[in-house]
Amino acid sequence: MTALIVERSGISSSFQDMGRLNLQYLGIVQGGCMDQENFLLCNAVLHNDKNEGQIEFAYQGPKIKVTQGACKVAITGNVLFNIIRSDGSIVNGSCYRSYCLKENDILDVLTTVKSVYGYIGFAGGMELKSYFKSVSANSRSKIGPNNGNKIANNDTVQLKESSTTKDEFVLSRIPQKDNRNVIRVLEGPQQEYFSSAGIKDFYGDNYSISNLTDRMGMRMQGPKISFVKSPNIKSEGIIRGSIQVPADGQPIVLLSDHQTIGGYPKIAVVAAADYDHLAQSAPGSFVRFKKINIREAVISYDLKIKTINNIISTIKKIN
Repeated sequence: MTALIVERSGISSSFQDMGRLNLQYLGIVQGGCMDQENFLLCNAVLHNDKNEGQIEFAYQGPKIKVTQGACKVAITGNVLFNIIRSDGSIVNGSCYRSYCLKENDILDVLTTVKSVYGYIGFAGGMELKSYFKSVSANSRSKIGPNNGNKIANNDTVQLKESSTTKDEFVLSRIPQKDNRNVIRVLEGPQQEYFSSAGIKDFYGDNYSISNLTDRMGMRMQGPKISFVKSPNIKSEGIIRGSIQVPADGQPIVLLSDHQTIGGYPKIAVVAAADYDHLAQSAPGSFVRFKKINIREAVISYDLKIKTINNIISTIKKIN
């Protein structure tokens, strides 16, 4: 058996997988990881099932000590971290590869770099109680392991299995950081609520990401979008990536832990291929929205999945 203790929880650290499917009609949102690509790559380099639960963190990650047994760990994202060995030596960690940890070794995740989220996975996975076939925690709804709460200082984690091999693996090809600020979107269902000038402003100007951003939603700051109808509609089902516009005319992008229904008009929906990139955009950065059609959205997402699978195919053992 391998046991871990969280000496420092970090910021917004929680257990996540790909989320809960087909339950929104019950008022249970899908939730799950904010960055699908880095989540999948983390499990791949550990040879885990693609939906094995991980620790997701924002900005600063946790500091975790192995208190019993041994394990294999990997971190994905644009993250700085160290491994402090039991003899006091320090290894400067590299993302997209696995490391073997022994008893009393410490994983110290320092910070993300020009991004928001990072992922920590363990070979074989963690012992987490599943709720509706998922181990994703939703702190607002109190659903998921750890009573749905974020990870806290001094929490303990048990792993499903101890590391039985010293083999370590790395991705020969790592994902390239996308520096573009264009986010592709599909036209929303309430276009008639917005003035032609408001729609033009939405697509024609930059919006900055405000500090009022979390796993539920991302508030944008930029040109005020004007209405020709009341900025209220009857509440209806809503999906991840929907861009609502409340009365103040400032868009809100709904993220993974969004509410299940909403009563503001939706001007657009973020294309699935660009969701990870938007979620990783830090407050203060600027984005511009570009309208595409359904065919373009499907092609772009298929290409994204193909690229992820191509990267996974480059995994090799470290000599």
